Amino acid sequence: MYLYILQHGEAVPEEIQPERPLSEQGMRDIRILALHMQNMGVQLGNVFHSGKLRAQQSASLIAETLSPEILPVQTEGLNPNDDPTVIIGDIEQMNENILIASHMPFVSRLCSTLLTGTIDAEFASVPGTLFCLEKAEGKWRLSYMLRPDFL
Repeated sequence: MYLYILQHGEAVPEEIQPERPLSEQGMRDIRILALHMQNMGVQLGNVFHSGKLRAQQSASLIAETLSPEILPVQTEGLNPNDDPTVIIGDIEQMNENILIASHMPFVSRLCSTLLTGTIDAEFASVPGTLFCLEKAEGKWRLSYMLRPDFL
């Protein structure tokens, strides 16, 4: 099982648009990431997002490319300051590959909790970064990380 944890793409500043949709650059970055994932053969069973517009747009762009039959689902517990331990039990019960589109610091805290067992390790990234975690033999490990400036 693979868990893809995506920090949403670059968003428009709040003072320009309070709902903070993806910027043009953010949309480009996520589309390029989605095509790269498609070329890698990534298959998804579920796509979840926080409900904030930038996360929803990021999740939708990925799903449209990889799994058009899957509708991304707004999920409680994925907001920037939410406690990742609340959703880990749900993640652990799934057997299909999952993509979660969320925000910092939640993305860092989820990666930290799954990989180190503590919420305190920092996984710094830039908007549009994807962390791919693999569960093998009951343990999570970092399979790879993709940043938009590397694609």
